[in-house]
Amino acid sequence: MAGYIGRIPLSEAIQSRAKYTATGGQTSFSFSYQPGYLDVYLDGVKIEDTTDYTATNGTTIVLTSGAIENQVLEAIGLKTFSLVNGKINYAGTAAPGAGDDNADGYRVGSLWIDTTNDEAYRCVDDSTGAAVWIGTTLETSDLGSLALVTPTGTGSTSTFLRGDNAWVAVTTDLVGDTSPQLGGDLDCNGAQIQWSQGADVASATALAVLTDGNYFDVTGTTTITSINTTGGVGTLIKLHFDGALTLTHHATDLILPSGANITTAAGDEAEFIEYAAGDYRCTNYSKASGEAVIGGAGATGGGTDEVFYENGQTVTTNYELSAGKNAMCAGPITINSSVAVTVPSGATWVIV
Repeated sequence: MAGYIGRIPLSEAIQSRAKYTATGGQTSFSFSYQPGYLDVYLDGVKIEDTTDYTATNGTTIVLTSGAIENQVLEAIGLKTFSLVNGKINYAGTAAPGAGDDNADGYRVGSLWIDTTNDEAYRCVDDSTGAAVWIGTTLETSDLGSLALVTPTGTGSTSTFLRGDNAWVAVTTDLVGDTSPQLGGDLDCNGAQIQWSQGADVASATALAVLTDGNYFDVTGTTTITSINTTGGVGTLIKLHFDGALTLTHHATDLILPSGANITTAAGDEAEFIEYAAGDYRCTNYSKASGEAVIGGAGATGGGTDEVFYENGQTVTTNYELSAGKNAMCAGPITINSSVAVTVPSGATWVIV
């Protein structure tokens, strides 16, 4: 059987009761109730709503005919409430105010829905006459300065929003980053780290190597005494010489192997490291002819003379001349006991 006999029950409600002793002819009685959920008794007899009394404003019961003196009027009212904590208003037409407080059944945690402006509010203080409600609907005005961000450029799956509010294209190279840094060791993932050839450099006293690579052809024949560029301490460069010129050794500016000058030839290559700002050290020199940069004992003499070749006088370690090569020493030469000098077939050792 559908429906109810009598009043449909409330889901959750609070019952309130009050008794009044009437004065002669009294018609109005103050009582807080929810319209439609009120029972009124006069001397124990239930009287009819709208026929015997009216109760529409939630605060006053008005009898149709005045009561007889000393008659007892009893009012029993029901007020709905939410188990959530306090009253919920699902049909507000404006924002709640300070007067929407505990006297109206609202409690801390009560919800108020403003259906006119599509806003939701939660009560955080239900003090009488000083209720505080906060909006729970997020709007751009709630974002403060963040809401004023107007990115430049165009957002897409290939861009990201940088800290300066600009859409920046995602890139897989480091061309745009002039000072990239690694957080750990570089894993080449099976690939190579290669020399990068820059533009040719004309020889000059202070060689003006550019920073467009680290491998350069050096043209011309002008003597070089320093390298006039800096990529920062630790920078490595390789030079390929197209012709004959002189690299001049310097104690700080250009440190060369054994502290001697080097005369280049076409095809020679040299590697340098910038060990201090603007100062370079040659770490490797390779002659196109395959010869060593520095012999076992170069010619020397007073001042800049290169006249005398000096050699030791005692052989202390076994030695074998290279096949197809001859050797010459200035004697006398002593060969220590148990030490052998081997001269292969076809080779000659001359002591003068």
